[in-house]
Amino acid sequence: MYFYRSENEMLLKENKIVEKICTIPVTLEDVSKSIFEGVSAKNILMHRLLFPEEDISESYYLCEGLCKPVFSEPEIIYPYVSGAFSEKFAVRPSNYRFMLPYETSDGIKNKEYKIIPPEELKFKFPRAYRRIMEFKNQFLHNYSPLNSADYSIKGTELLEHLFVPKIIAIGGYHLQATYDAVGNHVFRNGCGIVLKDSSKYPYVTAVLNSPIARLFPALCKSEMIFSDYTDPTVLGRFPIKFPDNKLTEDLINTIFDYLMFLNKQIYAASYRVTNWLRELSDFYEQISNLLILDTYFINDLDPRLLKTLEENIHPYAGEIESKDIDSLLSALYCIKQQILETSRFKEIPGEYVLT
Repeated sequence: MYFYRSENEMLLKENKIVEKICTIPVTLEDVSKSIFEGVSAKNILMHRLLFPEEDISESYYLCEGLCKPVFSEPEIIYPYVSGAFSEKFAVRPSNYRFMLPYETSDGIKNKEYKIIPPEELKFKFPRAYRRIMEFKNQFLHNYSPLNSADYSIKGTELLEHLFVPKIIAIGGYHLQATYDAVGNHVFRNGCGIVLKDSSKYPYVTAVLNSPIARLFPALCKSEMIFSDYTDPTVLGRFPIKFPDNKLTEDLINTIFDYLMFLNKQIYAASYRVTNWLRELSDFYEQISNLLILDTYFINDLDPRLLKTLEENIHPYAGEIESKDIDSLLSALYCIKQQILETSRFKEIPGEYVLT
């Protein structure tokens, strides 16, 4: 008989669990190519724009500071992750955009970004130039000649990894991670994580959304680390333990695809989301967490449950992005029911028990 204990029970044994996690030798830094902070700007409202709900034109935006419509060339406008909302697995759609007056330059080894000087900006992107000047004059009441320092940003490592797939890990009540498959999102809070092995993104994202991540602040405290746990040097110490068998990792990777799809539907539905859709997402997240917890601590998951999961959870071979959303939701619901019925996997408030 296998018991997956409730989170409250786990917290009672937190010290012992944290002590065991500390012995894991592999860290997020070991498996990452880069862990870096988001951007910061002297005048965030200059860079951040609001995309109107009505799709008027690609260059039309709203300025929060000036409370008026503004225009800028879309070539230097990027989607923006505000960090204000709870986001897991999939990036939540947002009307916010971020203006980056930077362009690529051919570096010796890597693609590099450089700020566009004022005169060049005025010639190449006249709308962005006028937007910056208007903001500087009307909002900041600064009438001095435009200098590139007026619209430069910090956090240029994010620019170096634009359009590179990455995990965006954001703190708050607890750590949460989203996967930016295109890699074109700009963010301020939290960290960007580019892995050495691209096949590990689903598993690492799932771990950073699991109960292990909720224990990370306690782990930092036990090691006398009192900096923000989303600081790149701190987050790099997050212990990563991979499954001993390929089946477990494959299952977590497939469930990751399910959760990406389900969370996209939840975000799209917003406040109109139905309870059964949240329950469906919660069910698959619980299974993912169960497999991760077993990997980190127990390594004795009941073979009957593993066999049931193997028989029912299968990749969609690219169809997960299908436009036939209702069919996919029905299929995921049927898989859930099959798992519950086949394994006698009974749902109990706060825990799952296999009898």
